[in-house]
Amino acid sequence: MKELPGINLIWHSIRPQGGMDRHVLDLINGFSLRGVPVRVIARTVAWPGSQPDNVEFVVLPDRTPFQRFNNNRFDHKAYGYIKDGWPVIGISRVTGGPVDLSVSGGTHLAHLIDKGKKKPGYFDKQVIANEKALYTNSRAIVTHSRRVHDEIVRDYQIDPAKIHVLYPPVDTGFFNMTLQRERDRIRESLGVGKDQFLLLFPSNNHELKGADLILKALEKQDTSFVLAVAGKKELKHPKVLNLGFRQDMPALYTAADATILASKYEAFGLVGPESISCGTPVLFSDTIGAAEVLSEPGCYRFKRSVEDLGELLDRMRERFRTGTLRVESPAKCIHYPYRFDEYLDELISLIQS
Repeated sequence: MKELPGINLIWHSIRPQGGMDRHVLDLINGFSLRGVPVRVIARTVAWPGSQPDNVEFVVLPDRTPFQRFNNNRFDHKAYGYIKDGWPVIGISRVTGGPVDLSVSGGTHLAHLIDKGKKKPGYFDKQVIANEKALYTNSRAIVTHSRRVHDEIVRDYQIDPAKIHVLYPPVDTGFFNMTLQRERDRIRESLGVGKDQFLLLFPSNNHELKGADLILKALEKQDTSFVLAVAGKKELKHPKVLNLGFRQDMPALYTAADATILASKYEAFGLVGPESISCGTPVLFSDTIGAAEVLSEPGCYRFKRSVEDLGELLDRMRERFRTGTLRVESPAKCIHYPYRFDEYLDELISLIQS
């Protein structure tokens, strides 16, 4: 196989947040560390710290105050800024030409269905059309769960032969168990007592991530439970500790007794393997893609109902009391090659094939 001359990578926002934003930062760093030049085409760039070597950022600034309009404009314009002769990785819903590899962390149509939105609006239809174009124009497609693979085949009528399931990697140099000795100190700095059960809720979209369901289940529990919200938007409730937007997620994972998501739609849910890698189990509703490759004692699943979550919280409280809640062997609970170098090897192989 020929060496990569460089990579065009198209993603709308380069910033230090969770989910796909975090994954894109890792991809750019990964290519840079291997000496592969990268041209990144984006709407905005807020790189954390020093920018990596051999990386060029091409910014297409917004033209309006309306994000959905700006996203749609970017999807149609970005392809015109690629460097000829370099393979193209499309992560935004880019249109305009052939793409060597697209990476899908979820589909908009399935997102709408799970939210209960029966009639797509104008911009929803634009997003769906852009997704269809991206998948059709992609030589190969990577999905971050089997669920998303099936959505693309079913809802967009794409040949399954060109779709490859590669579960997203975890930066184990960042998310690991090295902070275990600092756990008591971190909890104390958050104002959490040793007898309190700290549930970590990483969320920038509380409605989508299932906050209402979680709070209804917690209302039936005793006062030992504390829900720590890591995200920009506050959640007002007597049992909630609002931490704001945080970049010290390994410390928060380590401090927590469990991490929780009850999302209406979650194509994967990278917080799962991240939290487990830090020694903290996750409580995941059965709507979350990552649950298909995580197991107990790292991941406890529940049906997306107040009753089922309540029963699980009762079980977790008992394990908390007996001191048997921590994850001692993360690798035994994560059932896919989750180290980043393995993922990047597979990605490069697909680009070169």
